[in-house]
Amino acid sequence: MLSEQQVLPAEPRSAQVARRLVRRMLEEAGAPHLAEATELAVSELVTNAVVHAGGDVHLKVRCDPRLVRVEVGDASTHRPVPRSWTTTSGTGRGLHLLTDYVDAWDVEIHPGVGKTVWFEIGESTATSGHGEGAPSDHGLVGVLDVELLEVPLLMHRAWQEHATGLLREHLLLRLETDPRALDDHAAASDALSLLHEQLPLPRLFHEDDVLMSEAVEPGVTESRLVLQVPAASVPHFAVLASTLGSALAAARAGHLLAPPTQPEIERMRDWLCGEVLGQAQGATPNPWRSTGMDLAGPSRSPLLGRASVARLVGSATVLVADERLDVVGVHAEVAGFLGYDDPALLVGRRVLAIVPHRFHQAHVAGTTMHGANGRDVLLGRVVEVPVLRADGAEVPARFEISAQRLESGERVFVARFDLPDPVA
Repeated sequence: MLSEQQVLPAEPRSAQVARRLVRRMLEEAGAPHLAEATELAVSELVTNAVVHAGGDVHLKVRCDPRLVRVEVGDASTHRPVPRSWTTTSGTGRGLHLLTDYVDAWDVEIHPGVGKTVWFEIGESTATSGHGEGAPSDHGLVGVLDVELLEVPLLMHRAWQEHATGLLREHLLLRLETDPRALDDHAAASDALSLLHEQLPLPRLFHEDDVLMSEAVEPGVTESRLVLQVPAASVPHFAVLASTLGSALAAARAGHLLAPPTQPEIERMRDWLCGEVLGQAQGATPNPWRSTGMDLAGPSRSPLLGRASVARLVGSATVLVADERLDVVGVHAEVAGFLGYDDPALLVGRRVLAIVPHRFHQAHVAGTTMHGANGRDVLLGRVVEVPVLRADGAEVPARFEISAQRLESGERVFVARFDLPDPVA
């Protein structure tokens, strides 16, 4: 059996070096038929180690004509798990690919050192554990227990999916010019993984009627959770917040394919990172609800007063919102139905102002995932849901939401209301 080891630097080209190594060894061992699947699998593991762990990557390959075994070690003690993102997500399918192409694989955690992910292709007799029963190494000493109160689980799930793709794109943008790009990405990924591992992920519903009945408060909020953060990982939450802030600025400037996210998602990110950093300094826990959601603050939307929006509003009984989901136009009859004598009292506010509180998370999470991966459970169909009037009362409403482009290219969301006949 041939055997070879290499220590690869935390550089993008290391995946290519690993592919060449396994191809050469399999040809020498008389097993070229195993090369294609092995190259795909080793490339994914080395790339993940470079991107998410930082530091050197330890590669070990053993092969003979019937079997190849590859081990990839890195400095992260996070157990890799398949992310259950939507099928249209641009990231999170690495371990699903591994499962498809190999005959056995598992992960071994080395406390205080890192982990090794191994796989075998060919006549393997090994049993795949897929990392089950191998928890991440949080250690017994130097762990901070962070108390999180009123945790918005549905928003957290949407943020995880959006943030993972955003960080990956931002890394690619920075790689050629910023020597700290990989280190920052590894630190941010460490913080994101700690949250993903320990915060429950609620189900996503694809049928609009089930969504409206199940994805509601209080079932999508956890009243209290304890997040265990290794002392060495505490500063990584500051890196996560700053790196995502830079990534969102790049997205808004048009430098990334990923779209910006909703302001409520940004506030939740700042709250989560702030709770870790604050409690590490002795601060008392602050519940998420205490941060509030600014529903009436002035909008900075460039679409306010735009003639193309006015034409939409003048042509039908619609409410128009920009991609940030600020109301930028509303027909007078729709405003009246919602309890606003003057449409100007609603224009500039968040769409959340007309969404009952129990649906807030579903609304924010849904729009975030639509921007991240095109998930569109409620777009293009007529829905009947309660809406919130200016006086706080709920009334049933029937409307259809569509995404449209203005003549100048900006995308807007248009809700066309089927209003009840006026009372005689």
